[in-house]
Parts: sequence; C-alpha cells; structure tokens
Amino acid sequence: MASMIDIYIGRQPIFKQDLSLYAYELLFRTNHESNYANMVSGDSASAQVMLHAFGDIGLKDIAGNNKVFINFTEGLLLRENQPFFPPNQIVIEVLEDVEVTPPLLRAIKELRKLGYTIALDDYVFNPQLEQLEAYADLIKVDILEVGPKKLAEHTKRLKAKGVRLLAEKVELREQYEFCKKIGFDYFQGYFFARPKIIKGQRLPSNKLTIIQLLASVYDPDIDMRHLSEIISRDVSLSQKLLKFLAENVNSTVPINSIHDGVVRFGLTRLQSWTSMLALSGLDDKPIELFRMALTRAKFCEIVGVKIGDFKADIYFTVGLFSTLDAVMDTPLTALLNQLKLDPQIANALIGDQPNNLKFTLEAVKGFERGKTDFRLPDSLCPTELSHSYLEAMQFAQEVFKS
Repeated sequence: MASMIDIYIGRQPIFKQDLSLYAYELLFRTNHESNYANMVSGDSASAQVMLHAFGDIGLKDIAGNNKVFINFTEGLLLRENQPFFPPNQIVIEVLEDVEVTPPLLRAIKELRKLGYTIALDDYVFNPQLEQLEAYADLIKVDILEVGPKKLAEHTKRLKAKGVRLLAEKVELREQYEFCKKIGFDYFQGYFFARPKIIKGQRLPSNKLTIIQLLASVYDPDIDMRHLSEIISRDVSLSQKLLKFLAENVNSTVPINSIHDGVVRFGLTRLQSWTSMLALSGLDDKPIELFRMALTRAKFCEIVGVKIGDFKADIYFTVGLFSTLDAVMDTPLTALLNQLKLDPQIANALIGDQPNNLKFTLEAVKGFERGKTDFRLPDSLCPTELSHSYLEAMQFAQEVFKS
C-alpha cells in the first residue's frame, strides 16, 4: 500500500472589532515546525492550500463554517474564472504583485459575479493598483508600511465608498486601538495570534494520471465516462473528489460510484480542479516537460487518426509516455515493465521493430529538434505532418493556459 504523505496548512485568525472571530487566512506551509513558507512557486503554493483544504484535510476540519481567505496569484486569477470551490466560504485575496491589465480586471469582475468575495492583500495604497479598489469588497492594509496620517486619510476615503477594511500585521495594542478608532472593520496579526499549523495526510497521486486527466478534460469531444475511468484508476484522486463532494455538494442521495461523483461534479469544475492538481502536484518538474508530453501525445493521436492502423488512444499513449522517464526519474525500461502496457506501445518507446507508432514518435521528436530527416509514417507528406505538429502545440498551449 502507498505510504501516506504528511501535509500542512497554516491557519491565522481574523477578528472583528469586538475581537470575535470573523475568518481564517489559510497559508502555505511545508512542515509543522517553521511558521513560514518554504516557497515553491506562488501558483503551486496556492493550489496546494486549496487542494489540502478541499479534499485532503477538509475545510470543515480546518475552519468549521467560518470564511477562509486564500492567496491568488495573477496566474490563478486569469485561469480560474469558473472555480471548482464554492463561493460562500472563500475570500479570494488578490496579491500585491499583480499587474493591472484588462484581462485581470475582467477575471476579477467575473469572480465577483459568481459570488466570490474579493480582497486586496498587503495593500499600501500604491497608485499603480488603485484601479483595483473599485473591484474589491475588502482591502487588507499592511499597517507596518503605511504611516498613521496616510492610513487615516485613505480609511476615510475608502469607507465612504463602502469598502470594508482589514488591518493586517497588527503587532501592538496601540496599533489595534488606532485602527479601530479610525474605522477598520477587521484585524489580523501577531498581537492576536500567530498562525497555527494544521497537519493532515494524503495519498500520493500518480503524475501520469494527472497529465492524462489534464489532456482529457479540455477535449471538446470528451465523454464523462472516460474521465471517470481515469480518476477511478487513482485512489488518491478518487478520495479527493469524493471528499469534496461530501463536504460541499448538498444532496440526500448517496454517491454510488466514481462516475456518479464525476457527473455531479460537472465538467467545468472538473477542469478547474484538474488545473489545480497539475499546479500542486507537478511543481518539482519544469512545466515545459509536461507541455512537451501533451504535444507529443496529441501529435501522435492526430497522425494515428489519419493512418488508422492502431487505435487513436494507443498513439496518444505512446506520445504521452515518451517523457515518462523524465517525469518519474526512473529508467523507461523499468517503468514499462511495471505498467504492463500493450507490447506495441512498449516497442514504439524502447523497441526496434519498425512500424507507424515508432515512426510517428520519431517524427514529433524530429520536429522538436528542428530536423526533417525522419522516416515519414505511412508515407504522409511533410506538410501534413507539420500542420499536425502545429495543431498539437496549440492544443498543449491551450490546456496549460486554461
């Protein structure tokens, strides 16, 4: 049985003026000893926090029925315009390092329309970010970076617009009293409480299963039964999905299968969830490796449909698994022995028997190196193959952009 993996979330309370609990901020943590984040990429850190909260530990166990604040990078804001997580408990924190662009403003506007509360994080009244104020329900002000006079001026201005204000990094009673006096609504900082580290455990996920799911959920012709089959092959993904549904989807009818759960989850939420899985679970490898795997897989599939000698999904699997050794840090021969794949797939990857599967894989590798001296599969012309490669590249690019 697979060993369980320890996971951690930092949880810092946010208080109202009367010091009753208003919400928690959930923070990325990598162990139970250090109360700071050993940083991975911002996208990955936020994705891990959300997956730990909505599937591994469970939001009810972390925060009860209280609201939770979660950091969103610019990349996540542009990606997550149809999120899988429910709006009633989540406050989306827009980080201070975002670039204000029309696509970003449209994404925030769409999230508000879906019912999400939007907060600006670590705000210091930077003129370059002032345009975001009109899109915020709540502004978290870094009071250590803003002097009392400036703090009072901007508080009066923003309160007149109906914006709620949260004083963060409050370290002294005098700071709390001053912010309360000038009209702040909420408070957070070491004066009240340091983040508490919450520990949980999760099953390891199969990276290749995540990649297969990522490739499939954006296929316009996808069948939900096929998505159910991919998820059901991975105990970890099945557990995450069913726990999320149990906590966040109200129904008196019990779930009777993984497929039943997938149908209730719906394709839109499944796309969002899969993106988060990829961001959180593949951070130890360069994203270009997975883009290459999807490009190869899609190219092989397109060519396979044209040739018709093997099933299209066999072609797809050959392309997808051609980077398996780099993804898993294990020799390809050893991995293929464990997977017990169709012998034709194994031959295309490591064998020497010439056939169209092998020629197609060699062709896509040739395009990657800018070479054209490869054997043409089933006498397809170079122009046709070139168009197929461009189509596959566009597919992979859209998947990762989505």
